[in-house]
Amino acid sequence: MVHYSFKDKAVLVTGASGGLGSALVKILADRGARLIVTSRSEKAIQELIQRLPETTQVKYFTADLSVKGEAEKLARNAISAFGVVDCLFNNAGLGYFALMEETSDENIRYLFEINTFSPLALIRILVPHMKQRRSGRIVNIVSAAGRVPIPSVGVYGGSKSALAVMANTMRLELEPFGIDIINVYPGTIDSSFEENALREKNRSGFCPTERCGEPKLRIAQQVVTAAEGKAGEVWLEREGKRLAVGSLIWPKLVDRRIRRLRDKVVKNEPMKQRRWRLLQVESAIACNLKCVMCPWKEVRDKAANRGIMDQKVWDAVKQHLPEVASLDLTGGGEPLLQPNLTEWVADGKAAGCETGFLTNGLLLTEKITLNLLASGLDWICVSMDGASKETYERIRIGSDFDRVCENVARIARMRSGPAPKIMINFVLMRMNFHEAEDMIRLAARLGADQVNFKQCEVIRGEHGKGYGLFASEETKEIRRLSKLLSRARKLGRTLNIETTAFPFVPTELPVCAQDPRDSVFVRFDGSVAPCINLAIGGPTSFFGTEVIMPTIHYGRLPQQDLLELFETVTCKFYKQRFQERVQAYEKTYMDALTGGSHSGLDKLRDKASKAMPEAPQGCLVCHYLYDI
Repeated sequence: MVHYSFKDKAVLVTGASGGLGSALVKILADRGARLIVTSRSEKAIQELIQRLPETTQVKYFTADLSVKGEAEKLARNAISAFGVVDCLFNNAGLGYFALMEETSDENIRYLFEINTFSPLALIRILVPHMKQRRSGRIVNIVSAAGRVPIPSVGVYGGSKSALAVMANTMRLELEPFGIDIINVYPGTIDSSFEENALREKNRSGFCPTERCGEPKLRIAQQVVTAAEGKAGEVWLEREGKRLAVGSLIWPKLVDRRIRRLRDKVVKNEPMKQRRWRLLQVESAIACNLKCVMCPWKEVRDKAANRGIMDQKVWDAVKQHLPEVASLDLTGGGEPLLQPNLTEWVADGKAAGCETGFLTNGLLLTEKITLNLLASGLDWICVSMDGASKETYERIRIGSDFDRVCENVARIARMRSGPAPKIMINFVLMRMNFHEAEDMIRLAARLGADQVNFKQCEVIRGEHGKGYGLFASEETKEIRRLSKLLSRARKLGRTLNIETTAFPFVPTELPVCAQDPRDSVFVRFDGSVAPCINLAIGGPTSFFGTEVIMPTIHYGRLPQQDLLELFETVTCKFYKQRFQERVQAYEKTYMDALTGGSHSGLDKLRDKASKAMPEAPQGCLVCHYLYDI
């Protein structure tokens, strides 16, 4: 139902010669509005006016809204044009593509003048005249970027957020005077927005839809329809609203959704998505240690070719690296036993992959470290499950605590910048939990950047069994452990050490971090699987219950091509099933939130989980799917 009519109303439209602005002007002219249009280009405005119906009443003014005082001058001119301004469309706006650390004070102020201060100045001058008539309407074109932390558009989002918040406050303040304020979130529009945007370091814009946004005329029609409705906020793009609500209620979900975009933006890569987000390559299942909790002992003993990946397998992988975003050269063994590891790291970097691996650190000699640094390694993670020599060497049998510490410290000393990022994996067990805080202190002393607190979650037969601290439900002991772990992570923040950790009790996820939709695992023998857990099946323990983990392979390299294997029936099943689970989970959750549901988060999560189709057989008994 139409709440407001533009017929014979005096309507001021800023940014009128732009893509959305010109479409708005045309539609408003068709509605019979008396138009006041403005742009910084007189030629562009005149060309726009020539395309309007001859019966249109229209006045135009040139105004550069990046200049302080221009908005006030424009507002006074607009009032004089028809003696009144019934409605204002704050449409003028400018983009800015830059990481926050790259932004300049000059560009920030320039952008805020156009996107925030000038629209606010127009409102503040026009409102007293509207209050006298107890009638008026203000329509602000804002953005979901003002509600969602989208990498490289932080300043733009901030400028639109500031306008939206102030306008919403004025909406409540001016409601008694008959003045309606509407904030419209249009989503992505197929216009020249990105072309005209400011940018640092030649950062390209990005378009989140295949069509580079909705047609501007269609969006303009929806904006005018929203402007004819009730005061408040109107979202034209449902996904933008979901992300905005999620960023407040469930920020981790939103972070996961935009992480890939973040990674591309930070590296200033083209926005074209690579086929594989992650390619995990088991460069070796052979190992130089005998760790107490290792699940791969029997598999390693039976491995062909001494458990070392053959160059022919790597060659079959290498040709597809330009389609890989992240390359992890880790599997069930020690990558540094692979004689070609440094060359393979260099291959990954040459193809534009973020590349790294997990090691026990014992073989990180000075020569190998120099070669790895020269190869461009992005990250290295060292397994250290004890902060003291006694605890560490009781777990990592055959290693040398002091040597590993020196090897880690050497990397930190020799790197010339933040890369490679140095991480430490600390597998939590009863025999080492008391050293969690000590590990944070040790990491700080060694020059590491991050400590990952992991659960001992992978079990094959008796190997790895009984070491896990997690359980199917919360207990008094788990609450105690959680509290101790929180203290360690708090210490990490104090000492500037990043930390990650997993829960002690299960929460079923739509898909695990491995995410077979866009990742694969390549065993040392060339077998291709969804992940390492499914690559090597066998008897396992799932929250205390004895089960069998199936072995799932798509095929084998180099006999088959990796791209061919990614399109096999089995692979398609995993990709499709997890896509269905993610869609069902997010839709149920976000629909409840955007629909005004007052259910608790636990109930919403439970409802979303029940809406998902069942996970594939092996994943049903994998602790990873339950966030352990």
